[in-house]
Amino acid sequence: MMISPWDGGTRLYEMALDVRSAIHEVIASNVANEETPGYQAQFLPFHKALESAIQGAFPLEPIRTDPQHLTSVGDSDQMVQFAKPVKTGGGPDGNTVNLEKEMTRMGENTLLYMAVSQFLGGRFQGWRAAIMEGRQG
Repeated sequence: MMISPWDGGTRLYEMALDVRSAIHEVIASNVANEETPGYQAQFLPFHKALESAIQGAFPLEPIRTDPQHLTSVGDSDQMVQFAKPVKTGGGPDGNTVNLEKEMTRMGENTLLYMAVSQFLGGRFQGWRAAIMEGRQG
């Protein structure tokens, strides 16, 4: 895990944004594979992923499951590999993607990502106000 120059609270917001970004990638992959026969939809639970991020449980290098896959760097890319398959609601072709559920999850995740980024932005605005006030004094 990369060492952050931020305090603990800011680092927590940073990790929450990384997890939300990873969840978005998992949902986008599910939507992209809606019609792929045999594709198992994936789910990345926020609380477990955040807890793992806090504990530094994500490896430095993602696991490549196919030699044609590109390697990636970054916290959210490393978290995606920990998504669990959804085993319910499969169709006759074995695909378990439910487009309506995925789009609902995408909307919810987007709203939560925006909320966390606004909290983080407010934190930066508070620091800026304190710095500006210190310059005037």
